[in-house]
Amino acid sequence: MMFKKKIAGAALAAVLAFGAAVPVFAHDGWSQTSAPIVAQNQISYVELMYGNHSNEHKSYRIEGQWGSSSKVFVTTPAGAKSDITGTRFYTGEPATEESPALNNYFVASFKSNVPGAYIISTEADSVFKGAETASRTLRSAKSFVAVGDIPVLERVKALKGFSKQVSPDRAELVPVFNPAAVTPDETVSIQLLLKGKPLADTAVDIIRRSNSEAVELKTDAKGVVTFKTGAADYYLVRAKPGTAEAKEGEYSTTNYEATLTFTVQNKSVKLPGTPSSAKPLIYVNGNAAAASSLTIAQGTTKVDVSFIKQHVDAAYIGTGLVSLRSAAEAAGAFVEYFPAVGGNQAAVAVYTK
Repeated sequence: MMFKKKIAGAALAAVLAFGAAVPVFAHDGWSQTSAPIVAQNQISYVELMYGNHSNEHKSYRIEGQWGSSSKVFVTTPAGAKSDITGTRFYTGEPATEESPALNNYFVASFKSNVPGAYIISTEADSVFKGAETASRTLRSAKSFVAVGDIPVLERVKALKGFSKQVSPDRAELVPVFNPAAVTPDETVSIQLLLKGKPLADTAVDIIRRSNSEAVELKTDAKGVVTFKTGAADYYLVRAKPGTAEAKEGEYSTTNYEATLTFTVQNKSVKLPGTPSSAKPLIYVNGNAAAASSLTIAQGTTKVDVSFIKQHVDAAYIGTGLVSLRSAAEAAGAFVEYFPAVGGNQAAVAVYTK
């Protein structure tokens, strides 16, 4: 008999309970990054996985692969979504007349010199035709990378940019926390959206990779599930809402599949040294910039925010440059804050589209 853990907003390591579940027979597609935190100019690799055969399909067993029509995108800290499908390569052995494809998954990659939060999304659209009916499946799989000027957890933990919506035409799981710098026993939340709108009272599974332990939660009125992170490990989050959306002559139902992966890491050892009291470094699109020369594009004009130089020291209150943030966001830019680590200065990164 299969054990199933049922909790609501509690720790992943909960009391075991017997439970009957409705089997879900469609495979899942997910992605996972080779490292959640990388240095500027280093390559990030993203593995595109497909399968989940055992434990009511709540496992990390690989079976099959993403279809050739699937696409892989990376959304930058500035919110620009770029297609990186062309970087994808196959890691396994192709199918032959005698044997199926083995070790079969794809890997995509990207590189950036701009520090900040990166969202990798894989999307697919397929129609399965049975003897009498046909159903459409729209997939969305997300994973995350923090690019840091100093690639350690303490440096990137304050990043907020992972909560952007990147797949508004399908179901999507949005982390309301930093999935690249999370540690055990943190209370975190994830929101489930369907075409950009919160999806309430819907099952969301959280699955630990090393042992396939699965916890099923239900979204609240705002489409949110809240839980405590477990031990250091890979975690897969998934939701599979179905609808009666149909297209005459093509399919009679539409199934949505949203997955998200994140890595829980052990708390990092603090770097030696005392945090610098100097004013933070400022990066504009990955390039270090002096406040006196900082300009931010706004449409066809340039908004000169060099006036913030006189406010830099006074405005720094531990969460970023308040004057810089207001000026940059008013000009249509995005701002992220990097805390000081060891003897290094804090940093503020400004991104323009």
